[in-house]
Amino acid sequence: MRELFSRAGHESKKLKMHEHLLCSMLPRDLSQDECTSLLSAARYGRLGLSKDNQPYVVPMSYVYEDGKIYLHSRGMGKKVEYATKNPSVCFQIDVLEKERWSSVVAFGISRLSESAEAKQKMFDVFTKKGQGGHAGKKFSREELERMPMTIWEIEIEEMTGKEGVW
Repeated sequence: MRELFSRAGHESKKLKMHEHLLCSMLPRDLSQDECTSLLSAARYGRLGLSKDNQPYVVPMSYVYEDGKIYLHSRGMGKKVEYATKNPSVCFQIDVLEKERWSSVVAFGISRLSESAEAKQKMFDVFTKKGQGGHAGKKFSREELERMPMTIWEIEIEEMTGKEGVW
């Protein structure tokens, strides 16, 4: 009889270890600070747009600062067409490290501009974050006005994140 209880106790310990392992593998919600930290550190993400019930997702480099995501694209195109028709967008990033993953999705409204001021602000933010694409070069107002570039500013209204193992 003792042997039966001993085996049952051993099986119970194995079950508890298995339950603990499963619980540690379940994704957990990230805090707003953790989401902000991940969004601040990453350099690339995916912009999600929708027009006439047709989704569109495109990878883009970006910078996050003060609750806003800054992007840039060349002039007109499918992204600009979608955002002009429906400015509600989402932006997703993920980080994969060994067996761990983290993901953040930010929802907000995109504002598009081709003004010299918007271009200068975008270059300043990218340079400040160490991502200046033009070696931190300062551009004259005339150069900025001639650049065929659309600046995206996404003001985040909601942000969620998850983390887990795989």
